[in-house]
Amino acid sequence: MPQFDPSSFASQIFWLAVAFFVLYQLVVKLVMPGLGGVMESRQRTIDEDLARAADLKARTDAAIESYEAALADARAKAQAVLRETNEELARAADARNREVSDALARRIEDGEARIAAARAEALEGVRDVAADVASAVTGKLMGEAVDETAARQSVDAVMREAR
Repeated sequence: MPQFDPSSFASQIFWLAVAFFVLYQLVVKLVMPGLGGVMESRQRTIDEDLARAADLKARTDAAIESYEAALADARAKAQAVLRETNEELARAADARNREVSDALARRIEDGEARIAAARAEALEGVRDVAADVASAVTGKLMGEAVDETAARQSVDAVMREAR
């Protein structure tokens, strides 16, 4: 093989150096500026994307903060409405309870008055019946008629003692 011939090594090394230098110059003059431009363009795009992401993050944080403030405000308003409604319902219940209590108190008073009237009427009827019975029993036992007025007075005296 001719490339392994020791007499041609010097010329091969020379042409290797020339080819290397030419390729190096092509890479430095033509390829590197293009790569530099692409790298600068990529860096610019990355920087712009990062700036846009930071801006969007700031907007998102502001929107979240606004949302949380609105949510807190809505909760506070809901609590105020709930508290107001509960107070109103409590006032209405108290008023209704007072009305019912007053009505029941009136009914109780009316019932007690009716009971007292019925008791008084019953006692009057019992007094009359007791006076008649006392008069009849005394008349039967003694054999003579007893004065009805005296019998009533005796029954009244006994009833006063019983009270």
